[in-house]
Amino acid sequence: MRIAGYTVWLKPKAPVRRLFAMLGYARAGSAIWTEDDFGFEEDDDLVPALAHAFVRQAARALAGGPLRGYVTREDALPLVRGRWRIGDQLTRRGGQPLPVEVSFDDYVEDIAENQVLLTAVTRLLRLPGVPVDVLSALRRLARVLDGVSVIPVGAPVPVVQPDRRNGRYSSALALASLVLSGSSVEQRAGSVVASGFLVDMWSVFEDFVSAALREEFKPYGGVLVSQYASTLDVEGTVKIAPDLVWVVDGEVRACIDVKYKVEKHGQYPNADLYQMAAYCRRFGLGEGWLVYAGTGDRGASMELAEGLKLTRSPVDLGEFDADPRRALSELTALAIGGRCYEKTRPTS
Repeated sequence: MRIAGYTVWLKPKAPVRRLFAMLGYARAGSAIWTEDDFGFEEDDDLVPALAHAFVRQAARALAGGPLRGYVTREDALPLVRGRWRIGDQLTRRGGQPLPVEVSFDDYVEDIAENQVLLTAVTRLLRLPGVPVDVLSALRRLARVLDGVSVIPVGAPVPVVQPDRRNGRYSSALALASLVLSGSSVEQRAGSVVASGFLVDMWSVFEDFVSAALREEFKPYGGVLVSQYASTLDVEGTVKIAPDLVWVVDGEVRACIDVKYKVEKHGQYPNADLYQMAAYCRRFGLGEGWLVYAGTGDRGASMELAEGLKLTRSPVDLGEFDADPRRALSELTALAIGGRCYEKTRPTS
């Protein structure tokens, strides 16, 4: 992050290639970015890696020229084109015949897909830490997209739905949305300008675990719901929202909470145990699961009063590489290894 001429570097503990793999899986439910998509070294920082990956994917997307599409425009022209807006003609022109107020469909490059790419290009050009060769590549991309509108800072970013028409843009748009996400920082207060890129690791880890477990639960039926809204008390005044609950036939069968926290003195905060115990009591479960980013004994359990069992399952990000399947093996064990899942698994 650069603030008033000073640059502050915040480095994630997880290597960048692992961070990107988690981001890709969390956003698409699969490994949408692979080792070949990056070309960065193991010790690369986040911003250079992000910029390098984006340039590579955007160049591939634009290799055949920018995508074009139909956009409805309104304009005042010397002749009729498309639909004549009679109401606007009367109110704006006072009955004068020319120019003609019209609306028409124009086949142009200034469409949402290109706007998102160009806005990501301009944002990366202002970030500190982007290598010189990548800056040159970003400027070339900006020239290719000349004539496309840049989305103003603070304005909502269009949601582009993938389809056959924009299929070649899919990976580039996924990276562009990451660049333009809420974690991207660009603020101006008086004469002080701040620009940078931040990633909330707790959010990345939680989204990754949620997406991965959602895939692992599919063969078992039911649905895995994120941020399940419920209440703790009978009156419905104490709101709760477990990270993940497994709902089968309208009944909560399992509850999972995801924590990206630092272990202290060989243990995690007791508050996590209190919280999970409350969830299990609320849903009538005999076992609850806590998933942490870290190392340790997989499936270590704690027996609480009245027979409640809480299981802590660490996901070792140190074993995570650009192919997320290694880390997913731990999550698979969590998803299908517990007694609470075995008893409800459909029989063949």
